[in-house]
Amino acid sequence: MTSIKQFLCGTAVASLVAGTGAAVGVPIGYVGPSALDWWLAAEHVLLIGVDGTNLSKILEYAYNDDSGFKIAMDQGITGAATEVNHTTISGPSWSTILTGVWDDKHGVVNNLFRPEPYDKWPTVFNMLEYYKPEVNTTVVADWDYINGIAGAGGHPADNNIFVPFQDDWATTDAQVTAQTIAQIMATANNPDDISNFLFSYQVQVDEAGHSFGGGSAEYAQAVVNTGANIKEILDAIAAVKAVTGDDWSILITTDHGHQQSLGFGHGFQSPNETTQFVIFDQAGDHATDGSQNLNYSIADITPTILSLFGVPMRSDFDGVSMAFDPTVLNGVVSPVDLKQALTDAIAMYGYPNIGNDIMLGIRTIVTSIPYGLNLVVTEIDKFLQSIVDQDIFLVSGLAEFLQQVVQFTGGLVVDTTDTLARGIAYLTGSGVIAPTDPPLPPAGSADFSDVWGLLGGDHGLAAPDLALPDFDVA
Repeated sequence: MTSIKQFLCGTAVASLVAGTGAAVGVPIGYVGPSALDWWLAAEHVLLIGVDGTNLSKILEYAYNDDSGFKIAMDQGITGAATEVNHTTISGPSWSTILTGVWDDKHGVVNNLFRPEPYDKWPTVFNMLEYYKPEVNTTVVADWDYINGIAGAGGHPADNNIFVPFQDDWATTDAQVTAQTIAQIMATANNPDDISNFLFSYQVQVDEAGHSFGGGSAEYAQAVVNTGANIKEILDAIAAVKAVTGDDWSILITTDHGHQQSLGFGHGFQSPNETTQFVIFDQAGDHATDGSQNLNYSIADITPTILSLFGVPMRSDFDGVSMAFDPTVLNGVVSPVDLKQALTDAIAMYGYPNIGNDIMLGIRTIVTSIPYGLNLVVTEIDKFLQSIVDQDIFLVSGLAEFLQQVVQFTGGLVVDTTDTLARGIAYLTGSGVIAPTDPPLPPAGSADFSDVWGLLGGDHGLAAPDLALPDFDVA
């Protein structure tokens, strides 16, 4: 038995009466699930991010019953996607995944974190926290850039868990897995039946690619390890579902692929670098298990999550809901051999036109310079800090002075080169499209559930919260 509880705020009622459908993010003229389907929105959504993972390597090394990758594919729909014509660097790509817009809008160019883009282009965390603050939002990650995104904007994630490096990246990802499972298991004892969005990020595949190459045995082993981690997470969801009856919608994706040889890794436009994938298992939908979708994109992930929770869609999203948008639903096919069908789909993708290839290559080179300088400055700072910590007479004092000099001059150099790089990136098409939707109001301003506050009235009336009765669904 599944107990489903959903509340409609005053704004939702007003919008539905007006016939706009905006309260639940339904495009005007959209023909899809009934209003009741939207009101009974998903209560639990899990997004698993695996950095730098080629779908072809999953199919080669982790397409077996012991891998969470295959289990998720068998229980959902898989799309071989591509980000050709967009930067294959982690920061810009994860920003697309978590905002629903490409880099020509959000303007993120490298892995130097800056919070400003997420003020104009709110993240999935911001949107959920503003429109549905009752949803508990959590991120568990072992790259602090992801935690930075989750904490950016005026409405950050409720729980922002950073897992520091421990021994090696496989061990660190195992800690991410454990923390993720703990968050999932905690929902079994939740007396308030709180809805949840959980983003779990793992990095060992990308790190193996940078250290050994995407065609290496180490990269293959990292893919196998990550598949095992995902299986543990899916097993935890199954255990919780057996207790609570609540189903989870699950999405699994990557930010980019990897060059096969040891080198730069990614950042350019070869098919191995632009390759991506999206696996989507919608709660309660088993009719399309094991299918393929030819229209999935990483830009669809944020719109999909928002639609599952009944949150309004931005008009300037590049992505659409994979759960409800007919243009995506029409791309579902049921292949006889999913592995072969996905292999064939990967082979369809090639290079961009030569002009875009050159333009994006220049952008990658230029924007990587400040990031590389920052890594050097950080390592020098760590070395000097190790001397300071030893408290050696005179020497530690000198190291502390040098540390301050390095921090000041190094920071100035990094900031200057990053500003120049972002200027060049703009000239090559990054961040050139401005939002058409207004920014989210800051925290503490009129809430979405306060329809009277949004209308600007001061009449001492509160918007009613209308509660649907609990439904027991067999």
